Amino acid sequence: MDGLTYDMPLFAGADPAIVKEVMDRSNSRMRYYRKGETIARQNEVCRTLMLLCEGSVYARMTSREGREFTLNPLTAPDIVASPFIFATENIYPVTILAQSDCRLWIIDRSHILKLLERDTAILRNFLRDLSDHSLYLSRKLHEFVLQNLSSRVLGYLKDNHEIRNLQQTAFILGVARPSLSRTLAQGRIRKTDTEYTLA
Repeated sequence: MDGLTYDMPLFAGADPAIVKEVMDRSNSRMRYYRKGETIARQNEVCRTLMLLCEGSVYARMTSREGREFTLNPLTAPDIVASPFIFATENIYPVTILAQSDCRLWIIDRSHILKLLERDTAILRNFLRDLSDHSLYLSRKLHEFVLQNLSSRVLGYLKDNHEIRNLQQTAFILGVARPSLSRTLAQGRIRKTDTEYTLA
């Protein structure tokens, strides 16, 4: 592996000799994905950790009724799927897709465990990543369970700055398109020929 690959958040402050020793003995590999390709499917077993070296990815959850919930994208450098790899039921609860052309460093669970056991800096970085993901998901849960649709739309616009595709945004927010259209016609939202933005 190229030495520059180790310049990732997971390895910040770690002993380079330990990282190199463990990685040299692993069967880690680089995978390349084109925009729109599926990286991991919902309900597949998660046996590896993915380090996003280039590009961006996003996660989408689909219910049996066909409703979709999309999480904000992750961009390089970042850790993908860290909350799932050591879970009791270690499956992907979401489908992970390439938002752009991207490059992922795939590392087996056993070698991630060796790194966590041998280097406290890597352990701290991994725990911080888990905590950050948990905080993000709790905020998303708050938005979708405790906020009304108007508040959710305003929050979406604050994060994404604009709405161009009503059908896609309705899927992301988990609502019917007519409900979204009615909400966009109210309050602090400006409409142009191509988009909706905050007024």
